[in-house]
Amino acid sequence: RLAWVKAMTTPGAEAPESTPFTAEELPEVLGSLLAMSHINRVSHVIMDGSPVAAPFSLKGLKAAALRMFGSELKVTTERRLEPGRALTLLPPAPLPEDMQWARANPRIAAALSRWSAVVEQEAHRVTSPAVRELVHHSLQQWQGELMPLSRSWVEQEIEGLSETDRPVARLALVVAKASYQVDESLVEDVLGEEHNETRLIRVLAWAAFSAARRVAERIAEQTRRSLATQSTEYRESA
Repeated sequence: RLAWVKAMTTPGAEAPESTPFTAEELPEVLGSLLAMSHINRVSHVIMDGSPVAAPFSLKGLKAAALRMFGSELKVTTERRLEPGRALTLLPPAPLPEDMQWARANPRIAAALSRWSAVVEQEAHRVTSPAVRELVHHSLQQWQGELMPLSRSWVEQEIEGLSETDRPVARLALVVAKASYQVDESLVEDVLGEEHNETRLIRVLAWAAFSAARRVAERIAEQTRRSLATQSTEYRESA
């Protein structure tokens, strides 16, 4: 199973011939991959070793994150986990079309639909329709391939935007498609003269989540075809 996960998440790797999960298990698998993909992108910007030099009170943010995750992990050792207990933290929302792969598990579907709605809501506060449309279109064309290190690719993608929109779009695209390329200049451009940390965090969260859901969607499409082939082969051999 780990070999399957590695192959499905490695750009350019050959897709496995079979899927080691049932259709009922896939929502949890893909949901976990989505969450880790999101975390990985964010960590490239805010954790130690990042080329970004503490752009928004990094020490305070890290301390808060460690307290939060530490508390969550502590709970797992003290009492039995209750699946879905955190759903009430966010309001109900419809499941997006690109996340229909989660329908087989209502709990996972509910969590993803709420998460998605809140991320999009916060993104609308700091991004223009033009930026959101560009990032969405770019990710739909993206197949997970590694991006050139020169970062000329992102300049080509944003050249049609206004000067006002370019800093946010530039950071969002790099976080989404090549988070390891984020540097202090990209962050400073979004922070602006007013040092707007809230805007930066919202853009970072939205870009990372948008990329992660695209990764999950792409894997779901490949897996759906694989399961259909396995089912056909099973019927023919029966």
